[in-house]
Amino acid sequence: MDLRHIVAASDESEAGRQAVRAAVELAARTGARVTVMRAVPAPRAVMAGMPPVESAADEADTSSVERLQYWVEADLRPHADAPAVSFAVTYGLPGVEISRFAEREGADLLVLGRKPRSLKARLVVGDTADAVARRCLVPCLFVPGAGTLPRRLLVAVDGSDRGRAVLAEAKDFAGQIGADPHVVTVEPPRPLEPANLAAAVPTARSVQLGAQVRTALGRELEVRRGNVVEQILATVDQRRPDVLVIGCHRGGPAGIIDAGSTARRLAHTAPCAILTVPL
Repeated sequence: MDLRHIVAASDESEAGRQAVRAAVELAARTGARVTVMRAVPAPRAVMAGMPPVESAADEADTSSVERLQYWVEADLRPHADAPAVSFAVTYGLPGVEISRFAEREGADLLVLGRKPRSLKARLVVGDTADAVARRCLVPCLFVPGAGTLPRRLLVAVDGSDRGRAVLAEAKDFAGQIGADPHVVTVEPPRPLEPANLAAAVPTARSVQLGAQVRTALGRELEVRRGNVVEQILATVDQRRPDVLVIGCHRGGPAGIIDAGSTARRLAHTAPCAILTVPL
């Protein structure tokens, strides 16, 4: 991950504004350029395949861009080193158009806001953030409505080739923003064995993964045993990271999170920012 172009997907909510603030702060730290975009749901006639009226579309584009530019520039005034920001508006299904825009524009990172949710709401997923995470080929940073620049990363990996890809992306991200990474892996429980033995007697795969973590980051791997989601959330609770880095398998339907969707469960329950690495 080489942060040269950051796209912030925003609306006029506080979560949307926080996405822009986070993107601008990351860009100021890395020298990346920023594009703030808004995906506007298309009129029903357009969704049904009818061509839009060009004059109306042009006026809507201008109005949306002007509104974006007005409050973004107001937020940037206190930042003397704020990067140059460009603006764009797309039309269609936001969960599709945001991903499409980031990929088409060659973004290295896509930043979106995370809106506060009740426990019940977190179990029913059909929002834009979830749709983007399931579709996008670009790493996505989901930031809460209020937060600070990431200083501490918690990287959750397994010993597979895809897990090593997550480790590599996390290393690059941490290096560019000056963050401190900690890496954890969770082994499946063994019958009648206390969970605290996982670190003392890790599996061969965890031993190999630990060597890779030491080589890549000069850090020790934390090994846990038990339910993956529960153990990672327990680590989040103990270490209080600013960002949890996870791999995210693309695809899958919206709606209720299936039992095997570890990344989606973490993305909707962890209290910190989430960086998803597409797998």
